[in-house]
Amino acid sequence: MSGGSITAALFLREFTGGVPWAHLDIAGTARSDGDEGEVSKGGTGWGVRTLLTWLAS
Repeated sequence: MSGGSITAALFLREFTGGVPWAHLDIAGTARSDGDEGEVSKGGTGWGVRTLLTWLAS
């Protein structure tokens, strides 16, 4: 069985107890190997602003 975002989401769903939730698969954009444009080497923080805006609304 191969892993993937849908496999992870289905696994996590078993622990939510019916509470609404979301699985954000950000592994591909979470880190940058080098400085390129506006992205610095290291953690990118991709999606954090969007998530916080959604939570605050």
